[in-house]
Amino acid sequence: MNYGTYTTFDCPTKKQDDAYAWLQAEFGKIDGTVRKLLNPHDFGSYPSFEVDYPHEEWTLIDESDTDEESVEMMKKKDEWLGKADIIHSRYNKRFEKYL
Repeated sequence: MNYGTYTTFDCPTKKQDDAYAWLQAEFGKIDGTVRKLLNPHDFGSYPSFEVDYPHEEWTLIDESDTDEESVEMMKKKDEWLGKADIIHSRYNKRFEKYL
């Protein structure tokens, strides 16, 4: 499985195409990417939306680094996470009745 570097979103049982398009548009605004994957689970396979950071090196950030470049990268990641968390909340409100 190839989980999202930011997170995994539950895929709705209805309106999957609408949800996928909505997520792609919203995360596209902040340079994130969304993939729809069919993942095996205990009760069979079902799709999920895997969301990735815009920069792969963000997955390697060591929070204890204090050099200027690392601090700047952590700041940018934190700003991005704030925006991504808002999208996640809006997604849940918009599609919760279909989850």
